[in-house]
Amino acid sequence: MTTSGAAFVNQARKIVTDTENLQHSFTNKPVATRYFSVSARHYDGIGTAMCRVMERYPNYQYLRAYESTIAKIIQDTAQGKSEIGVVFLNDVNQAHIISALGQNNLIYDTLGNFQSQILIRQEHPLSRKPVIEKRDLSQYPQIRFTQDATYSEFTDDPFVLPGSGPIIAINDRATMTNIINQTDAYTVGSGILETPQKSGLIARALNDVPKNQIVVLRQATHELTEVAQYFISELKVCLAANLVDVN
Repeated sequence: MTTSGAAFVNQARKIVTDTENLQHSFTNKPVATRYFSVSARHYDGIGTAMCRVMERYPNYQYLRAYESTIAKIIQDTAQGKSEIGVVFLNDVNQAHIISALGQNNLIYDTLGNFQSQILIRQEHPLSRKPVIEKRDLSQYPQIRFTQDATYSEFTDDPFVLPGSGPIIAINDRATMTNIINQTDAYTVGSGILETPQKSGLIARALNDVPKNQIVVLRQATHELTEVAQYFISELKVCLAANLVDVN
């Protein structure tokens, strides 16, 4: 499909969705197709919140939870492919992301703040330490999630820790989990793990790091649908145990 053709399809999908929402709002008649989509980074809680949506809204015929880069999440939300996007803001990426949101007529609401933590395997040499210092990590490999090369300033990895260990670039959680479980590698993340015992990972506090925000993106002129509001409320429930404070 050509670029112009893809743009046409995206715009047509948005028009159909808006038309169906108007029909439902003013006639209370059931619509033929119900669609909800969220784009997000690799965060625990997204899948659980979507499961709650499935239970609450069984008449929705198409639900989409799309994991991608921050640049793609912004694009999807701006084009209406996803009603909302979920990303992290930190000292490294905040100014760049907020600028991109303004250019795409998007706004954001903060769900809460969290402290960066280290994710390691249960048998890692540092696993017995409740709080890890940056210097403790110098000899171990660091796993980092990649972004589009064009948008490296959007990274949600808060920092590169100094050390002699290699940096391993990945783009999916399954690879991260496999590498951490089989090596002494670590990654810096939110520490939001719903079922850590299933993945074999544990989270340890990292000393002397700034707070980060988890935020929900939406179009500035768009009023969130009932299903989107419900998804957000369930996501807050999933994250509540891990966030420093929830809005």
